[in-house]
Amino acid sequence: MRLEIQAAPARARVPADHFLEYEAFRQLYERPYLEYARLRIGDAERAAHAVAQAFNALSSGWAGMLRSASLAAAAWTVLDTAVVSISDEYGSSWTRRSCHLTAGQADAVRLHHYLGFTVPETAALLGVDDHTVDAALGSAARAVCPARRCRLGPA
Repeated sequence: MRLEIQAAPARARVPADHFLEYEAFRQLYERPYLEYARLRIGDAERAAHAVAQAFNALSSGWAGMLRSASLAAAAWTVLDTAVVSISDEYGSSWTRRSCHLTAGQADAVRLHHYLGFTVPETAALLGVDDHTVDAALGSAARAVCPARRCRLGPA
């Protein structure tokens, strides 16, 4: 089941060059980014702020982002940085808690199992291929945590 999340309150500035590509990317990724940020942060308003912060950063460096090996992967890193930044700003240190899963495994599990994205949708969001997501999900399912299960969302 997907979370219903309102769009980010403030629109990010639009880059002067390649603005059509930017707007297309934003329209395609904004809602899933909001869903993911809401799951990680646990608060819709803060999640919207994190996503707006991510899109502002993407807009500022859009020309360089277009030259990256994988636009989606580079943008995902920007989103993750914004989510951690907002969590730190509001004193939610849980996003940095250690987990027996790698960051890639945890994100694949969050997107696929918690938010209900298909493997191809998850791969597109993370900027990897379907096989990488399948491998991450499979290895996450086999991982054994010696202490306790990972908390992949807010407490």
